[in-house]
Amino acid sequence: MRFLDIFYLAYKALWTHKVRTTLLILSVTVGIATIIALTSQTEGVGMSITASLQRLGSNTLIVSIRGRTLTDQDLALMSMLEGVRKVIPIIRVMGTVNVGGSEIDVTVYGISAEDLKEILGETKIIDGTLYQDTTIPLAIVGHDIAYPNSTYSAVSVGQAITVSMRGLVPFAGGSPMQAQRLLPVILIVTSILDRYGASFLISPDSSIFIPLQAAQHAFNRGWYDMVIIKAVDVSYISAIEEGLSYIYGGNANIISPTQMAETMQNIIMQMSLLLGSIAAISLIAAALGILNMMLVTITERTREIGTLKAIGLKNKHILAQIIIEGLLIGVFGGVMGNVIGVVASYILPSITLGGMFRPGGGIQTRAGAGRFSPTPVPAAPTMSLSYEPYINPIMMIIAFILAIAVSVVSSLYPAWRAAKMDPARALKYE
Repeated sequence: MRFLDIFYLAYKALWTHKVRTTLLILSVTVGIATIIALTSQTEGVGMSITASLQRLGSNTLIVSIRGRTLTDQDLALMSMLEGVRKVIPIIRVMGTVNVGGSEIDVTVYGISAEDLKEILGETKIIDGTLYQDTTIPLAIVGHDIAYPNSTYSAVSVGQAITVSMRGLVPFAGGSPMQAQRLLPVILIVTSILDRYGASFLISPDSSIFIPLQAAQHAFNRGWYDMVIIKAVDVSYISAIEEGLSYIYGGNANIISPTQMAETMQNIIMQMSLLLGSIAAISLIAAALGILNMMLVTITERTREIGTLKAIGLKNKHILAQIIIEGLLIGVFGGVMGNVIGVVASYILPSITLGGMFRPGGGIQTRAGAGRFSPTPVPAAPTMSLSYEPYINPIMMIIAFILAIAVSVVSSLYPAWRAAKMDPARALKYE
């Protein structure tokens, strides 16, 4: 008997039981779609983190001091350490801005124009020009603030926007430091940034940048939330860390991009294993479903199998037919799973975790004090993360092969049982 004839019999058998076949294909589809959708998230996050850390540079240290803020004296001490090329002070204040009729949470950073280029790698401006260092409250607005709906601009260059801010400020007299609501600050927009995506330290898409001097004046600040140290090259990083530890002891909170990259990659690896286990469970369930359904099908088709054997089909032909049925289920399930998985990869971030992870969007996590604190705790470095799911073609091929393998393996035992049937008994089966 020709292979094409066996293939036709297998296809016809599946087509005869449309509902049952559809359910079997869907069981494989769900497992494959889960693999594609989940792995695309972890790969997207990993690639975003890598790109962000490369932009910041391996010769960078982010420094804050536990229990107190940073002053100009601290900047001078850090500048004196061997191997330090540049010390970048940053003021960071949380606030809200009314854009397009809705309140948007923003982070306002006070940083000089030159230092902003150092942090962002490059200033991708789609409208306007970079501000000059001045006490005038000029502002560079992030893409997601200017385009809250991703369709039209709610902010334009030259427009005055009002930002209501919260932060640690001193009462008249200087101390003690207390948390209180700051008066609204009016900022004049000088430029709008293009979309940046992932960022290790600062999320440009959801931030507003103003000159450092303007931030000091507007927020009545004589201190800084964090300092970024740029070393001459990466070989000086260890020496600078030792110097900071010598000056500040155990109070120095020092983070390097390389250190954070290792930590985040470990987390992503663990996450990948967890998500992979979930996907594996769904595939195992699909395999058991195929096995069970095919055994039931073989029992129902006992007389049919007996008839085929009576007209001359050999055991190997019956075996091949059932295996081909499993193969077809795997092929259709693999193709549909890949397609649905790709679509789900871009839908998943917007419906999980309250939209915290979203394509092109962002999530910010911050260790340390919240918006209000009774003591002068400096802002800790921020991990700002936005990402695009990455569809790995190799993973799609692996998932497709896995779908076929699971379906074929699940059909082996039913195929063996069908091939071993006695045609005489099969024809008498009711």
